[in-house]
Amino acid sequence: MYVVIVGGGRVGTDLTRLLLPEGHDIVLMESSEDLAEDLAKQFDALIIRGDGTNLDSLKDAGVNKADVFVSVTGDDNANLISCQLAKRLFKVPTVIGRVNDPKNEGVFSSLGIDNTVSTTRASAIQIKNNIGDTKTLLTVGGRETQVIEFTVADGAPVAHQKISSAGLPRGTIVADIMRGDRSLLPDGETVLRPGDIVTVLARLNTVHDVKKMFEPKKRFGII
Repeated sequence: MYVVIVGGGRVGTDLTRLLLPEGHDIVLMESSEDLAEDLAKQFDALIIRGDGTNLDSLKDAGVNKADVFVSVTGDDNANLISCQLAKRLFKVPTVIGRVNDPKNEGVFSSLGIDNTVSTTRASAIQIKNNIGDTKTLLTVGGRETQVIEFTVADGAPVAHQKISSAGLPRGTIVADIMRGDRSLLPDGETVLRPGDIVTVLARLNTVHDVKKMFEPKKRFGII
């Protein structure tokens, strides 16, 4: 694939380093002359000194023939403008923008840039996943919905129950079940078993209640 990346900072260089071994044709655009020269020594890719918000620079990068356009600078406004140019003027099929401030995710979406990555949020999710035993895979829908991974505990309310009658909060969707080394596409009749790793789509305000359904029932008594 022909991939144009705007921004030669840490994110842009790491992305280039990941994509090159897969055989993609990479064009990396960086506005700093010194950094562009340094990148040209590091990568077997086309390095262009240019501004992603400048039409001439985008033309030099061959954005008109790009399969994927990614803007990952540290400036949300620059990322938004370059993504809009790639999407609207150059008709790039896949346009991805980095959002440094999570508050700007809605702005990108409202202006037609649906593929966004918040590095701030990704870092927060990675840290959060090291706290406790609930793994958040991503947030969607303006952060109002989470895709979460739970393991069915022995003795959990959902254990040995059909999904349709397990008592999950309204609106909760079970998207996938890993049972051993098999991935199952579930339906309402699928029975959840202890040890199943279940991928769930849940509204943010129901996550706590969903989590309790996968944990062992708490027993109360006199000691």
